[in-house]
Amino acid sequence: MSAPDTLTLASLRTSEFAPGQLGVLGDPIAHSLSPAMHNAAIATLVPTNPRLAGVRYHRLHIAAEELPAALALLHAKGFAGVNLTVPHKIQALTLAESLSPEARRAESVNTLVRTTSGWIGHTTDGQGFLEALRERSGRTTQGRPVILLGSGGAARAVAAACLADGCASLSLHNRDVAKATDLAGALADARVRAAGLAEIKASPEAVIVNCTTLGLKPTDASPFPAELLAAGQFVFDTTYGSEPSRLLKDAAGRGVMGCDGRSMLRWQGALAFRLWNGILPPEAPMRAALGETSP
Repeated sequence: MSAPDTLTLASLRTSEFAPGQLGVLGDPIAHSLSPAMHNAAIATLVPTNPRLAGVRYHRLHIAAEELPAALALLHAKGFAGVNLTVPHKIQALTLAESLSPEARRAESVNTLVRTTSGWIGHTTDGQGFLEALRERSGRTTQGRPVILLGSGGAARAVAAACLADGCASLSLHNRDVAKATDLAGALADARVRAAGLAEIKASPEAVIVNCTTLGLKPTDASPFPAELLAAGQFVFDTTYGSEPSRLLKDAAGRGVMGCDGRSMLRWQGALAFRLWNGILPPEAPMRAALGETSP
């Protein structure tokens, strides 16, 4: 059951919109803070950018099998662009009419930009992660070992960005080792190794990045062994919820710095907004909408 303010494929078919609308598609989607964040930015921008008057950022509950029909409808109804979250980032590779170099390299799409005939696929996840990490830890991944948990769309984008940024090494870990191995093969870089979650080895200076969905719910277990956490590491959990994840609680208990995914959400959203509208949105209203504290 979708929330009252959430569009579904059925309600999308019968709805009419002013031109230039935006939105996020996912399953699940009720937890997403993207609508609050983007709509706060739009409200701040309208007085100096009247072309944004009437534009809203919508939440759309779209299942994987509904994605092709939903994207065709959104295009027909004049949407200017959309974000994609779980489980759509990889499927969208085959639905975009063209891909940015970053999306092609990451084999992941989180942002679609309208053209007259279809959609251009981009990914802002990787750069959004690096900008957020710089904010929160004072550095990016350059020269640092990275331990990446997960092999989905966000993990692919983060992995590609870390390698381009000059990380010292990249260890990929997934419950399904075959998926981690496939991602390592696609990245084709000597710095990359793949293994299961039971085979994690963590150096004291590692950046630990959780790109699994473990952490969306307060009851979720941590995907990373608490005994391997050590001062000098940085834990970046790309999930976010009403309270810190088990991973972040474990990190705090061992004196390890870390953050949840709100800063990455804000950055990837801001970069997507620039692709749609040609301007970087203001930071303050987005932070406030996310309940995000300053680093």
